[in-house]
Amino acid sequence: MHKTKQLQKVLVVGAGAVGGYFGAQLAKSGVDLSFLVRKRTLQVIREKGLKIDSTQGDFLIHPSLITHPDEIDTPDLILLTVKCQDLAPLLPQLAAQVEKGAVILTLQNGVRSEDEILAFYGKPCVVAGVAYITARLAQPGVIEHRRRGIIALGELSGKKSARAEQIHRLLSGAGISCRLSTDIRRAKWEKLCWNATFNPLSVILDHPVSLVLQHSALSALVQKAIAEIIAVAASEGIVLNPELADQTIKVSHDLKDFYTSMYEDYRRGKETEIEYLNGDLIRRGKKYGVPTPVNEVLYTLVKGLEMKNHLKRNTR
Repeated sequence: MHKTKQLQKVLVVGAGAVGGYFGAQLAKSGVDLSFLVRKRTLQVIREKGLKIDSTQGDFLIHPSLITHPDEIDTPDLILLTVKCQDLAPLLPQLAAQVEKGAVILTLQNGVRSEDEILAFYGKPCVVAGVAYITARLAQPGVIEHRRRGIIALGELSGKKSARAEQIHRLLSGAGISCRLSTDIRRAKWEKLCWNATFNPLSVILDHPVSLVLQHSALSALVQKAIAEIIAVAASEGIVLNPELADQTIKVSHDLKDFYTSMYEDYRRGKETEIEYLNGDLIRRGKKYGVPTPVNEVLYTLVKGLEMKNHLKRNTR
């Protein structure tokens, strides 16, 4: 059993598309909340506020901002919304907060963050989450939100817990669409099926999701890649619906005009999450002897494009 206490103070780590949107919703509802951000982001938001430009209604907040966790009292809940590649250097900074009892709600892509966090801290400090949102960081302090804004969360064990229920109430009370899951690991693998296919393809093709949906050969490639993900997941005891490939393509029609988050990172010259999506999947496949040739091609091409970006920056 996990000890629970009233969730009164929240720390949102990151003010990008995910953290900025959900954190702003919580702050707007009156939750005692601070954002942990980089110094450049702090300066911009401190001067202009954090703006949510949303199809569901625009709003502006002026939140509490910090650049190091030690600048506030220990939060009861930490919303971890950074990209996967930013997780490892962040964990030592949050160690004191976790040691004092802070619970972490993870909102990373991929399927490895929770185990990485648990291995680092050596205590059951994690409630796993999955964010379903179509949004982008237009510029520091400005989030463009276009569709959805849903969080699924639950214990990795699949059991119900008071702390997960408290987080659910907190998010729901702020008007965030939220559901408790008794199989959150499977939910993370299901989202990986979309992230490990449409994300890299958007970078490789330099185009929104629609191009994949318009051409049968590209849709067939998505299905093959997802079949590999299903096989690797099965090796870890995660049973995914064999029709998941068709379902993933079907739901993507609602997102056809949007660029992916990986594309946004790539276009800005940033490191993408490819290592933590397809790369992680490939390594798991090798561990279990499961072939992942399609994912290997997607991974290699995106890594090549990242190297191209790097060369361009270094030759300017």
